[in-house]
Amino acid sequence: MKQITVNDLEKLSIGSAILGSGGGGDPSYPLLMVKNAIEKYGPIDVISIEDLKENDLVIPLSFMGAPLINTERLQSGIELEALLQTIEKRLGQKPTVLMPAEIGGANAFTPLLIAAKWKIPVLDADMIGRAFPELQMSSCYLKQLSATPAVMADCMGNTVILETRDANTLERMARAITVAMGSSSAVGFYFMSGSDVAGSVVPNTLSQALELGEIIIKAREEGADPISAIIEASNGRLLGRGTLIDIDQSIEGGFLQGSTSILCEEGKIKLFYQNEFLLAKKGEDLLGSTPELLVLLEENSGTPLTSETLRYGLQVALIAIPSPEIWQTPEGLELVGPQVFGYKSTLGEAIL
Repeated sequence: MKQITVNDLEKLSIGSAILGSGGGGDPSYPLLMVKNAIEKYGPIDVISIEDLKENDLVIPLSFMGAPLINTERLQSGIELEALLQTIEKRLGQKPTVLMPAEIGGANAFTPLLIAAKWKIPVLDADMIGRAFPELQMSSCYLKQLSATPAVMADCMGNTVILETRDANTLERMARAITVAMGSSSAVGFYFMSGSDVAGSVVPNTLSQALELGEIIIKAREEGADPISAIIEASNGRLLGRGTLIDIDQSIEGGFLQGSTSILCEEGKIKLFYQNEFLLAKKGEDLLGSTPELLVLLEENSGTPLTSETLRYGLQVALIAIPSPEIWQTPEGLELVGPQVFGYKSTLGEAIL
């Protein structure tokens, strides 16, 4: 059985931000919270899908809302305590396994925030293999599992239980509740038995995030180019290097929406996002789009940047990494392709 210790947290922070494609939130603060929890309660056990028992109750967890809010309204630690207590009361069964609903950004740390204290193992998997902004954008949706009952909690410990007819309705209702909670909430949904998990989640993503983070750290220590190292390891491609300019963003409907431009020697790249980076173009040429991961990295250190941390004048590299195979299927593209976010999928014809 693997364990996550304090020594793993920097690697997880870097790797999860890469897989977040700009979304999922900045891992810096939850890293500190998990570090404190591990120092107080001990390492966190990580199990594989093969380790699950049929009657396990597996709970995917994430924070929902606009990432920019979480830089000002920090998580209290009360949210997940209240959420798991409500689940246990509602289902009459104590959760036995936790998992990140999405591996991207701060949400990779979400189950770790409570796992050490409650002595619950974390599953080496998630429901996306990256980050996406809406609840229905998950592998469990494609496998037609029920998303509800779902439980939400805010930083004061207020909780809401939702029963909806489908995941799209859950997204609309949960988004409105999240806004009412101050544009930040903890969410547990797609509760699964151990027998439901195989084939319904994206496996080994915690391990993947740790490996990507280790590649960046090793490149730094050896004086190598971390950008080149991560491109080679992930089968990615470089879209451009330059300076961030023209950042334009706002919080709309519970999302951080906006665009930024990268001034490169070859011209200006415009990058569009809704929490996650979704589309990049140079002039009328489409360089890359969801579902592939568009990752913005600080030029010298290779530190991945989340959308709420963008700053004018940063020297950056923009790369594209292939998405998990589940999102490259016709069903996956229908759920998370560029057209879902208001872009045409044909080259050069983005609706902006």
